[in-house]
Amino acid sequence: MKIIHLCCVAPPEGGGMGRVAHIEVKALNKRGHEAWLMAPETGRLMAAPERVSRLPAIKLGNAARILAVDKIVSDADVVHLHYPFYGTAGRVAALRKTGVIKRLAMTLHMDAEAGGLRGIFFNGHRRWCQSKILSAADALFVSSMDYAEHSSYAPLARAHDARLVELPFGADVDVFAPGPREPERFGIPSNAKIVGTVSVMDAAHPFKGVDVLLKAVADLPADTHLLLVGDGDRRAKYEKLACDLGLAERAHFVGRLEEAGLVAALRTVDVFAFPSVSRAEAFGLAMLEAMACGAPVVASDLPGVRSVAKDAGLIVKVGDAWAVSAALKRLLSDETERRRLSSAARAKALRYSWERHTDKMIAVYEKICASPS
Repeated sequence: MKIIHLCCVAPPEGGGMGRVAHIEVKALNKRGHEAWLMAPETGRLMAAPERVSRLPAIKLGNAARILAVDKIVSDADVVHLHYPFYGTAGRVAALRKTGVIKRLAMTLHMDAEAGGLRGIFFNGHRRWCQSKILSAADALFVSSMDYAEHSSYAPLARAHDARLVELPFGADVDVFAPGPREPERFGIPSNAKIVGTVSVMDAAHPFKGVDVLLKAVADLPADTHLLLVGDGDRRAKYEKLACDLGLAERAHFVGRLEEAGLVAALRTVDVFAFPSVSRAEAFGLAMLEAMACGAPVVASDLPGVRSVAKDAGLIVKVGDAWAVSAALKRLLSDETERRRLSSAARAKALRYSWERHTDKMIAVYEKICASPS
């Protein structure tokens, strides 16, 4: 099959949405399919990874209208849209309804949330446009039914829409696996207790809760250090907050890391924190990879996120720095519990497989291609 994935972002841009799409495309090609991930040009010099094509587009933030989308999708057996994709999703839906697109699958990643004018736009789009766009799809993937049932996609779940398929994301558990602790590699004392997180630190990802985590760690003992992986236009703001909270020597901002460095960081942390503050967070791919490395977690009680974190750590009230701090303090002070949850986190991660994910995704493609138009 020829399969075109469309996403508003793609590696090396940060964020789980583009990363998932790229993993899927690479897996499809390994299975003998012709698959591409197509995303808008960024306006910056960025080397395109394997099987990623950048296309001219009219952009406003992560919203983009890919200019030649009609031509790009016309010879594909399946078009797979990663939603939301403001500016392009509506056109893709129209092309499916007119038969230009033969079959259309969508992954419903999350509900975009924001304040101000952006929030008004997101809410208006969900109210007036979303159901029309989703009605064009032949298959609708969700990373968990927990998220589907507590999001704007809930009407689909309540109606038991046959197109709705639970397709959890995965972790490469051979790469993301327990290993040696290397605190000195990140400028952290060898005897420190270490809390870690991975986050895109930009204006599109304010929901990651980095500020909540900094406030939580400021309340922990002086031998507790925080390892923050990630970068973005808000990093300087978070670094200033860390200084204001007295964490200048204990908060280690190491930027974006390549895979080997990321694995080393996740092996080094004693507890992984995932303090996201809104339903724009729907799964927690970085958290799953930390679990695969044997890190117990402290995670927000958000639909989807809690499904992944269950039995692998502690689940806390959303946006509550005190609750995050108390949970971290509990795990860092109890080595026996921490070790038990470390084993449980690894065992839980082993249940999430990119191989099974790809098997199920291909099976759905084949099913919709075999169905009458």
